Amino acid sequence: MRKTLGILILTIVSLSACKNKEYKNSGQNNENIKMETKEIENLENTFIISHTFETDKKTLFNMWIDPETYTSWMGPTGAEMSFLNSDIKENGTALWQMTTPDQLTKYGKLHYKTINPNEQLVYVQNFSDKDGNFIKAPFSETYPDSLLLTANFVQEAENKVKMTIKWEIFGESTEIERKTFNEMKPYMVKGWNESFEKIEKLLNTKK
Repeated sequence: MRKTLGILILTIVSLSACKNKEYKNSGQNNENIKMETKEIENLENTFIISHTFETDKKTLFNMWIDPETYTSWMGPTGAEMSFLNSDIKENGTALWQMTTPDQLTKYGKLHYKTINPNEQLVYVQNFSDKDGNFIKAPFSETYPDSLLLTANFVQEAENKVKMTIKWEIFGESTEIERKTFNEMKPYMVKGWNESFEKIEKLLNTKK
């Protein structure tokens, strides 16, 4: 399996780009993150991570549904992402491309299921070719075909929002696919931390 971690989309995106890197403790190199990030649960076949930002729910939620903003923070450090097309609404789809630091370009689709403004966003994500046709993950033939991402936003204080990301295997999966997903959780932590850092920087520019 290639040492490539793709996520963001989201991560899937983050996993694909970072798997090439030697994994280090996820607590390292995160000194620039102002608020707490942690994996709040370690459930089999499910990955959950949360981070608290100094902002309001509307601003943070819009960073997920505005295409230009979303592509500026989703994915690992050094990745360049753009949408080839985007129909960001419930039952809509979006096709993205990302060139990672290893100079490989990957494609994937988002299928939006729930868009509850400022509260919750849910989409299914999978890899594809540049025309949007499904393919297996470029970094592993044993990675699950699709993931369900749920992002929840909770206002904890006047200027603090807790964002919780949940990744679940979506649809049918084999035992080896579930094993691969669970083994890659440390890389998911690293990939999401890099995305959180980029969100922090974007929020700082708005102050």
